Amino acid sequence: MKGKPVVEPVYMTATYKFDRSDDLIDVVQNRSGYIYSRWDNPSVRAVESELADLEGYAFALGFGSGMAAITTAIMANIKAGDRVVATQEVYGGTYELLNDVLPTFNVDTALINCYDLDRLFAEIDKGLTLLYLETPTNPLLRVVDIKPLADAAHAKGAIVLLDATFASPVNQHPVDLGVDVVIHSATKYLGGHHDVTAGFICADDPWFKKIWNLRKVLGGVMDPMSAFMTLRGMRTLELRIQKHNENAMQVARFLEAQVKIKSVHYPGLASHPDHEIAVRQMSGFGGMLSFEVDGDFDQTKTFMDCLKKIKLATSLGGVTSLANQPITNTHVALSPENRAKAGVSESLVRLSVGIENVEVLIQDLEQALEVV
Repeated sequence: MKGKPVVEPVYMTATYKFDRSDDLIDVVQNRSGYIYSRWDNPSVRAVESELADLEGYAFALGFGSGMAAITTAIMANIKAGDRVVATQEVYGGTYELLNDVLPTFNVDTALINCYDLDRLFAEIDKGLTLLYLETPTNPLLRVVDIKPLADAAHAKGAIVLLDATFASPVNQHPVDLGVDVVIHSATKYLGGHHDVTAGFICADDPWFKKIWNLRKVLGGVMDPMSAFMTLRGMRTLELRIQKHNENAMQVARFLEAQVKIKSVHYPGLASHPDHEIAVRQMSGFGGMLSFEVDGDFDQTKTFMDCLKKIKLATSLGGVTSLANQPITNTHVALSPENRAKAGVSESLVRLSVGIENVEVLIQDLEQALEVV
């Protein structure tokens, strides 16, 4: 064939044929080709290669969801008797894994507020196998100063994992900050259109091989169509992120000026407690923000119900703006005490700012605030 397709084909195949047994053996031993799509698939490898190049790591691995990426990456690097230190402000599913699941496998976990640096460094100093970070955090957009924590963990011989979903590869470059394994929920900014469920890790050896081996065993692999759709979404990632950044900044400034809003959490605002870290560590502040309505749960719920252009939905990172009350979905698994520790109040709203006309979004928020 003299011409080659501009768009990567979708390889909808579960298995692969061989002309010679020696070729099959070579693939099994060296990953020199394809034998079974739970191991590798050409469509999946294409998007893995694209993301690895973007993040600056040697390899990437695709998964069926962000949680599949998180659980596999963590489980591949711990065993019974090990110790994990993590920031308290992590995604709800991650919190359940660390707080509820890992202790049943005799893994000690210490969850510390991301802003309590003295306690974080103290816990790292006690010794650890794995440090798990997430920044910016969900839902208060706290920004963790990655490098000093990574350096401290490495000094103790630990591996450092970072969930960088909120930042995207455009706004943050973890490979320069000492992170060993970067995790993304591709359901969010990488896919970017609310139509794919997928996840990734990016890493160099030996971390990559360990995670690949466990992915093969656990089976949480990305399917070819999700790979194709994620790769298509990534073609516009930088353009979309630039628009997310611009829109979110304008929305944050609007909300900060409203008398019916108690507080706005967005790292691009000078009022944000981690603004200086964000300026130093990020090239853009992202499309995520949260804010507290000056009202109780029912008033906040009424505000949510009055939104017209902004959709009431969970998830984030797509072209369409979405809003939710974390207390009703993303953080519902947390006890009232742990929600209070995480700063998740009954009047907190998380807003994923899309790439629509920003004036339309501001008008929508304005009219909904009138009912409060």
